[in-house]
Amino acid sequence: MKKWKIIVSVILVFLLGALAGGLIAHKIDQRRIGRIIGGERRAVGELIVQRLSHKLRLDPEQVEKLRIIVYETRDEISKVRTQFRPQIQEVLERSRNRVRAILRPDQLDEYEKIVAERKARQESEESSR
Repeated sequence: MKKWKIIVSVILVFLLGALAGGLIAHKIDQRRIGRIIGGERRAVGELIVQRLSHKLRLDPEQVEKLRIIVYETRDEISKVRTQFRPQIQEVLERSRNRVRAILRPDQLDEYEKIVAERKARQESEESSR
């Protein structure tokens, strides 16, 4: 009888430990993904550095050089985006107008809300950069 209690207790402790570890890992991943999706530029860069560092087994010196390359590239891309942003906005506005033309009045109200939410989110992301 006592043997069963000990065995069950050990199994229960093991399962609870695995569950707690899984929940902690899940929360950490959620936070990391949230930062990336939220547009936190540094989080994206660090994710790239971490993945390449792990997969390529980079030494510390290589990791630092890679980090510089990733951040310099990010800055260059940002400049290119800024340069072409007006043209991109024109294309998007034409697309939105085409979508508006096919919607019924009840759908148009909802579409305008979606467009406004997206625009507010985009402006918020741009101001945080």
